[in-house]
Amino acid sequence: MRAMAVTRYGEPLEQVEAPEPSLRSGHALLEVLTCGVCFSDVKTVRGKMPYSADLRLPHVPGHEVCARVIATDPPGAMVEGTIVVVYHLWPCRLCARCRAGQENICTNPREWMGFKGPGGFQERLVVPLDRLTRVPEGIDPIHAASTTCALGTGYRAVVSRGRVRPGMRMAVLGLGGVGIHALQVARAAGAEVVGLDVSERALKKGRDLALDVRDNREGDGVARILSDTEGEGVDVVVDTVGHPETIAQSERLVRAGGRVVAVGYAVGSDFAIGSTRFVLEEVELLGSRYVLMDELQQAIRLVSEGKVEMVVDRVSQLADANELIEALEAGNIVGRGVVNVAGIA
Repeated sequence: MRAMAVTRYGEPLEQVEAPEPSLRSGHALLEVLTCGVCFSDVKTVRGKMPYSADLRLPHVPGHEVCARVIATDPPGAMVEGTIVVVYHLWPCRLCARCRAGQENICTNPREWMGFKGPGGFQERLVVPLDRLTRVPEGIDPIHAASTTCALGTGYRAVVSRGRVRPGMRMAVLGLGGVGIHALQVARAAGAEVVGLDVSERALKKGRDLALDVRDNREGDGVARILSDTEGEGVDVVVDTVGHPETIAQSERLVRAGGRVVAVGYAVGSDFAIGSTRFVLEEVELLGSRYVLMDELQQAIRLVSEGKVEMVVDRVSQLADANELIEALEAGNIVGRGVVNVAGIA
């Protein structure tokens, strides 16, 4: 079975022959059709994740998987040929967070597909049946793959953690794979929303989607937004970058009693918010990780209803996956790049 694997940090992915996965009870055997490429994949490939020193190589990355069901155990649990996306965290169901319904922050996951376990840069996978979500007709596999992370993560940050409602004002810092979709989710939720980025290509795509996007390099983007809100600031800021500088911008942007939702992060990077704002103005700083299964289904529904457009910049064949990794690392991808694992038309 063909796969692209990390064999040594700092080196390109290598094409290898991976072992065929074995179907087992409660699981589905999948033909991987497509796999989105997230910046987390870049960090995994480059050895910059918290677990990198302990990760056994070779390792097959890729966590944004769209696939076709080949078979299930028990037979007929899903119709063969069904197109699905995979929820990449397989929870233990035993820890306190799982019992509280917070599977996305399970403290002892059985598998973390593409991160610590084999991912979608290979031709077939075996996945628990309850980690699969059917893809509605009208969403092709190229655009379906990144609904799991790029869209799902943005949806949770905006709707569940940010608690964005109609009439609210919101800002998104960073219009990468998560940000460009979070901006659309917020608009669909009825918010007045503005996005900031430094990439002209990302800004152009935002304008093509009729979004209010602004160049964060020209003057003081924060001051302009504060001026638009008569100095009050916005109700919610979603920071998809996760640098100390953008968190500082977020603090300036958010109104008293508002929320900053942090999605982006880097190993060794710390966030800070002024204690007077945190306490005296009741500004909330919230983390947001991935998405819950029901939230993912709701997010995908926005795509099927035409309220959110999945942004795919470029597509490569499996053997050319390094091109997408390098382009994303260089900041040359808007939205997502997608690996066409099965070579579908």
